[in-house]
Amino acid sequence: MMKRLSKIIVLIVSMSLFVIFIDAASDNTTLKDLKNKLAEDQAKVDSINKEKDKVAKKIESIEKDLATIEKNIEDCNDKIDAAQKKIEELKIDIELKQLEIDNLMTFKQISEGDNVYLEYIFNAKSFTDFIYRVSIVEQLSKYNDELIDSMNLLIKENEEAKKELNKKIDENEKNIINLNKTLKSYNLSMDDLVDDHKDAKEDLTASKKEVEAYEKLYKKYGCKETDTIIDCIDVPYADGLTRPVTFGSVTSEFGLRLHPTLHYYRMHQGIDIAVPMGTKVYASAAGIVSKITTVANPNKANSSCGGNKVYVKHRINGKEYTTVYMHLHTISVKLNEYVTLNTVVGTSGGGEKYDYCTTGPHLHFGVQYVGNYVNPRNYVSFPAKYVRFTSRWN
Repeated sequence: MMKRLSKIIVLIVSMSLFVIFIDAASDNTTLKDLKNKLAEDQAKVDSINKEKDKVAKKIESIEKDLATIEKNIEDCNDKIDAAQKKIEELKIDIELKQLEIDNLMTFKQISEGDNVYLEYIFNAKSFTDFIYRVSIVEQLSKYNDELIDSMNLLIKENEEAKKELNKKIDENEKNIINLNKTLKSYNLSMDDLVDDHKDAKEDLTASKKEVEAYEKLYKKYGCKETDTIIDCIDVPYADGLTRPVTFGSVTSEFGLRLHPTLHYYRMHQGIDIAVPMGTKVYASAAGIVSKITTVANPNKANSSCGGNKVYVKHRINGKEYTTVYMHLHTISVKLNEYVTLNTVVGTSGGGEKYDYCTTGPHLHFGVQYVGNYVNPRNYVSFPAKYVRFTSRWN
């Protein structure tokens, strides 16, 4: 929770800084800028990998601790069962010994009573034998009394041992609850890292292809790395941006929002337009396809956030802009392909099994100004939220 809260704070601060410095960002992107960004993307992937390793080791350690505690509880339960069994055996022994004592005491009482001589006459072989028999009875009685006391002491000790073992079990069960809570938090953290890693790797792969493509173009046109992209490769001029689809309605705005599938606040870097699956998606203005991100494994559930993406770079009134089209079901353009207003860049998707950031069919439309996401409504005319439009034009 703290991690997510810190992300929100960072996003708010970043948005504030962006508002302050947006007008100062007058330089357009160069190949050198893209290479620097590629290095940052690589560092991000490496950093996520390291963090994944750390969290994985913590999870492994907690799982070992849980296994040890569960084994301790199992041992304690075995000892409690053994103690209970011993107590039951001792109780039976006490009952038997008590019966023997009662029999011996009855014999002793008879021998000390009025019939002693009669008993002596009919049963004892001699008076000495009689005295010996009385002495044996007394010794056996004393021995059995001591034995019963010893057994009662053992029963008490076993009962105390059971209490201590039950106490240990309670403590271990509390430790298990706490460790499971910690394990759950680390598993959630690992899930976030896995998602971040998948997205970062997809972006890194796309960025590598983007840089490689621009390197070829820069070499072809004899440009320096410090020359701007829109000047080097002669990106077409455009007066402004238009809607990317012929109909639809805005269902989610640009800005900080509670994510519909991740369930925590996250910056929404564009607007969502509700359209059926397979709707044609057009380039918002003339330009060149600068970047394409495709799903690594479309047959694997939850393998991507954003799905297939197309980025188109534009020169609008001498400034560099990039339009972004996410959650595409199909892609109809290639890297470095020149496009016009009538070029179909792909068809809309959303809600597909591999794209875990969507709940249904729609197009995510974003606008970047010199690499920074800005509110598309500031550049494209859309009606109010949930109001349907039926044209690409205002």
